Amino acid sequence: MDLGSWLMIGFLGGAFLFGIWFMLVREDDRSTRSMTIHRQDLTRRGAPDFRQAHNEFDRKLAEVERHLESKRRDERAILLAEEEARKALADQAAQKLVEEEERRIAEIEAEEARKKAEYEAAREAELEEARRLAEEREAERLAEEKRLAEERENERQRELAEEEDARQAQIAALEESEVLEEQMASEKAEQELVERLEREGAKSSEVQVSLLWDNYNDLDLHVLCPSGERIHGGNKISECGGELDVDANVRPETKKPVENIVWPDFKAPPGTYKVYVHHYRKHKKRRSKDPTKFRVVVNAGGEIKHYEGELSTGDPIMLVCEFELEAPEERGTDEDRESALIAAETERIAEEERLSIELEEQRQEELAEAEEQRLAEIVANEADELESIKATEVALKDLKERLEREGAKSSDVQISLLWNNYNDLDLHVVCPSGERIHGGNRESACGGELDVDANVKPETKKPVENVVWPEGEAPGGTYKAYVHHYKKHKKRRSKDPTKFQVICNAGGDVLEYEGEISNGDPIMLICEFTIEDPEARAASAERAKQKLAALESGEWDGSQEEEVVESPGVLDALDELLDD
Repeated sequence: MDLGSWLMIGFLGGAFLFGIWFMLVREDDRSTRSMTIHRQDLTRRGAPDFRQAHNEFDRKLAEVERHLESKRRDERAILLAEEEARKALADQAAQKLVEEEERRIAEIEAEEARKKAEYEAAREAELEEARRLAEEREAERLAEEKRLAEERENERQRELAEEEDARQAQIAALEESEVLEEQMASEKAEQELVERLEREGAKSSEVQVSLLWDNYNDLDLHVLCPSGERIHGGNKISECGGELDVDANVRPETKKPVENIVWPDFKAPPGTYKVYVHHYRKHKKRRSKDPTKFRVVVNAGGEIKHYEGELSTGDPIMLVCEFELEAPEERGTDEDRESALIAAETERIAEEERLSIELEEQRQEELAEAEEQRLAEIVANEADELESIKATEVALKDLKERLEREGAKSSDVQISLLWNNYNDLDLHVVCPSGERIHGGNRESACGGELDVDANVKPETKKPVENVVWPEGEAPGGTYKAYVHHYKKHKKRRSKDPTKFQVICNAGGDVLEYEGEISNGDPIMLICEFTIEDPEARAASAERAKQKLAALESGEWDGSQEEEVVESPGVLDALDELLDD
């Protein structure tokens, strides 16, 4: 209830109480006047006894008092009843007002609730619409991001695919290069092994273990046989037939040592063999340093494997490898075993021939002058030799035209490769140092250069590749020329096998070789030649020029011949000059 309602209730209650009070005051005044009049009447009449009258008066007064008291009690009861009624009415009015106020408040609250519900519904609708719009915008954003992400991913996948293709191409090229390098390294190692074994007069067989290293230190080769017996420097021959026939650098004798354990062909027993290497001693000769790198070459019944490692003095003995051998009758055919017997017989015959060759060489030394004269007559008179020279001249003319077309160089040491289709052949040259010149290593430390690398793309049907050294600067030693069929181009139906020519100028000695090769064939060794060092070649050329000048002037009497032929290759240089 508000303040106005309470004020109205207070005002009505006060007016009601004032009316009751006013009625009671008038009734008392009326009773007092009646008693006064009655006493006056009694006085005028007189009474026979004042005391009686007084008592009567007192009695009546008491009755009046009782009557008044009863009346007052009744009035008070009426007043109380009226008060209670007023209170009840007031309470009812108040209750009614309270109920009306509560009803009004309920209506207000209901209206507020309705408005709030409407507001909440409208707000919820707005929020729902906003959520819907947000979801649509989010869906559009996500769709756009997805599209952009897909485009980026497609672009990234394309770039990754291109990178992967390039990487795979690089890997393929690298693997091919590594395989080629590994093959060349194996060939070089096997050639080095053959040279060292021949130098030491060592044996070879279809079961053989060899150890190579490159300083003066003493490394020892140990082989544990299937029987448990160990072959090494302290037990050079085993009961199973194995033999350590070379024990190198017990004293520091060579910088290119080899140790070799061999079994007679098809005599090695079956089972497991274990190969160990031990660094026995570090010699101080020429500052041989550690760790010492080594290579072990194992021929296990015809299967050749290479192993590399390094050891320092004081290191424990190292297990390098182990291999299994089958029974001799399972390792090869009857033809192989027969070939082994023939090889052994051939070796014996070869030894006899070597001795006879030594005797023959002594005899040939005595006939050297007559042989040189015969060769000079062949150069001058033999028709076959003239045809060969003419063919060589044609090849050299073709080579010169191709080299001039490519702007290539020429020198006194030069190796050239020619062929006649669009395929990609590669020329490889191994220098005396062991370095290989090819398309992946076009310049060597010794001055050699591959100055023409033809048909990487199918550009010409008359290609040439050329490896050359500066005039008079090629180092002395042995050179090896290889040809590799790198790629078969499909342009204009280039077919295999591809025929080729290799022309070598070996310090003035022109050598010509022919061959053919197909794509997929292994790299092919074409030739090898040995030349003197630049100083010796220059001296030989100078002596040859002097002989030529003497011949042209008529001053040559043959007395200078012995001096000239002392140096190998001088006659060849002289003949070349005469041909020119």
